[in-house]
Amino acid sequence: MKDEWRLVNQMKYMKGVDLLLSDYVPTPGNDHDHCEFCWETFSVYDGDLHKGYCTLDRYKWICEDCYEDFKETFEWKLTEA
Repeated sequence: MKDEWRLVNQMKYMKGVDLLLSDYVPTPGNDHDHCEFCWETFSVYDGDLHKGYCTLDRYKWICEDCYEDFKETFEWKLTEA
C-alpha cells in the first residue's frame, strides 16, 4: 500500500468512521461530490456514480471499488440509516 496513488492523508480523517451504503443525493448548493480516494464523481447525471458509501453526515463519499480496496485498512463500520 506504500505506493498506492489514492492514499493522500485520508487516514487522518477516515480511519474507523461509520459509513452508510446510500444512493447519492446532492446537498444544498452542491450538485456533485467526489470519491475521497480516486476522485470519481458522484451525481445524479448520466455517466457519474449514483451509489456509494458515505459518512453519516453524507459529506464524504467513497466509491464501491475504493471501499472494497480499503475497508480493512481503514476499519470502517457499516451502519444502517
